[in-house]
Amino acid sequence: MEKLVNPIVKKDLRVICRSMKFSWGLFAYEAVLALAFCLTMLVIYTSSGFSSMRSNVDIYEGYVAFFPIVGVAQLCIISLIVPIITASSISGERERGTLDVLLTTTITPVQIIIGKVSSAVIRVMIFVFASIPLMAASFIMGGLSWGSLFVYIILAFVFAVMTGSIGTMCSAFCKKTIPAIIMSYVIYGIIYGGTYLPIFILSLIVDDVDDVYWMLLGQITNPVTSFVVFFVNALTGEGFNDIFSYGGNSSDILEFLFSTPVWLIISSVFQLGVAALAVLIASKKIRPGKK
Repeated sequence: MEKLVNPIVKKDLRVICRSMKFSWGLFAYEAVLALAFCLTMLVIYTSSGFSSMRSNVDIYEGYVAFFPIVGVAQLCIISLIVPIITASSISGERERGTLDVLLTTTITPVQIIIGKVSSAVIRVMIFVFASIPLMAASFIMGGLSWGSLFVYIILAFVFAVMTGSIGTMCSAFCKKTIPAIIMSYVIYGIIYGGTYLPIFILSLIVDDVDDVYWMLLGQITNPVTSFVVFFVNALTGEGFNDIFSYGGNSSDILEFLFSTPVWLIISSVFQLGVAALAVLIASKKIRPGKK
């Protein structure tokens, strides 16, 4: 069984487990989420106190808010730390002069890149699983379905794979760690925010709902849109068509594509496709004979 484990993953995780940096990073991560949790609790109790003067409000309904708030805070933190985690994956090997030695072993460039991405994804998923006790309040007391938590973990995994792959690709192209971090943030910024600009401009100048819907298909590789659709659907039951209806009717094919389950599946497949492409590009970049 041990032979099936990627040697890069085994080596990286052994180094991580021996370092206190990861433990302190996990502690800081939990501290930030705990702060978000306490602030949410304060808002829930304050708003429930004022509302109860006018009507009979069940305070437990407010616990549903823990899920999206803690989940979004977690995703924001992951978006910030993934470039830092992956930026030194290949450039760090270059700086230490160990990449050439690594390429002389029986490990192929593809295995090296997959190992680096896998170790980053494992670290990210440790952070995700560490936050489950905080989000559990939404399911135990707020009444949310536990299936929503399962779907969230899958989406977070896909998100970690894509961001980890892009960060590792940037590391393969840069000789130093700092430029790799900057390059990663630029690409993430374009994916997360830049893709909304054409849709915003089109929605202002076009009245045809179908045109706007087709532009929204460009968001299929954007994890931000996927999480917005997921959280809104989990909390309210509304789907993509309800969120982005624009007051008009759309064709049957668009109705099907923008139904929440189909959208999340297609988006996850596309994100994994982007990750596979990034792994392929990075492996070609570091193969022997490449500069």
